[in-house]
Amino acid sequence: MLASALAMVCVGGCAAGGNPDGKGTDGASGPARSAAPSPVSFPSAPPDTAHCPGTVLDHRDISHPYLGPVRVFLIRRSGSGAPTGCVASVTGSGKALASVDVDIYENDLHFASPESDATENTFVLYNPGRYDGVLVLVPGKDGFEDVGWTDPEIHYRGGKHAFYNARLAGPGADGRYTIVQSQNSCNPSCAAGAISHLTLQWNGHEYLPAA
Repeated sequence: MLASALAMVCVGGCAAGGNPDGKGTDGASGPARSAAPSPVSFPSAPPDTAHCPGTVLDHRDISHPYLGPVRVFLIRRSGSGAPTGCVASVTGSGKALASVDVDIYENDLHFASPESDATENTFVLYNPGRYDGVLVLVPGKDGFEDVGWTDPEIHYRGGKHAFYNARLAGPGADGRYTIVQSQNSCNPSCAAGAISHLTLQWNGHEYLPAA
């Protein structure tokens, strides 16, 4: 008899939260709503405001520690002007972040695998036509930190977060990449110089020689 009485109370339909007053468990009218966030809908190419026109070579969706979901694009710029490559990024709201210029040969611009490590940095591999380089996208509150190219006309060597003639190693047991940079003594000449290797580790702000 109790079961029959309950069934009569629910004539007309009980809410998904089980309340007979037609409200969900969160107190709102109608069925209970899921707490899961809606998926982000990213564009297939960066907007014009990214100032990075060209062919999309690849993209990755990352979790930015300050901005949430961000899509990072690797672009081969259209036209013959330098720099030939570009890294553009867009937030989940569609806002274009400051792009990063990089010189590449043909389409030699790739993400590392995996593209990010335990530091939350994102790694892009490039080659301007001779040696490989590692470009590090370091998250900042407004996007990514300035790569810091030392020469405004050259976008493949001489950057705070860019390492030419270098490769990634790892990630290691700590979930982090290290950067191994090769150096030529050029003694007695660059063709006959000794090659040495320097391992760089993340210290929370930049990559410095391992202790």
